[in-house]
Amino acid sequence: MFSVFGRMIALPGRRDEVIALIKESALAAGDDSGLLTYTVNTALDDPDALWVTELWIDQEAHDTATRSDPVTEVTQRFLELLAEQPAGFYGHAVHVQDRMPDGSR
Repeated sequence: MFSVFGRMIALPGRRDEVIALIKESALAAGDDSGLLTYTVNTALDDPDALWVTELWIDQEAHDTATRSDPVTEVTQRFLELLAEQPAGFYGHAVHVQDRMPDGSR
């Protein structure tokens, strides 16, 4: 499985808008995109910082989805709300345990 870790700094006061657009981007990719799970995380020490983690079936699925027209359109909208270019880190998942306390995803 292909892993993506992204760090973003929203413009002051725009974090919630960025979060909404990240969610929209995942929906724009479609149910069959190969995106298995993702989380959007806020930082405890910075009200404008976000961390996004994604788990894909493979890198090809990631590349195909993120280059699709629906996803790039949403991505362009949230890039305008960032204070700086996002930082991305990539890897391969070696262990995944998926369990939420309330059973949700």
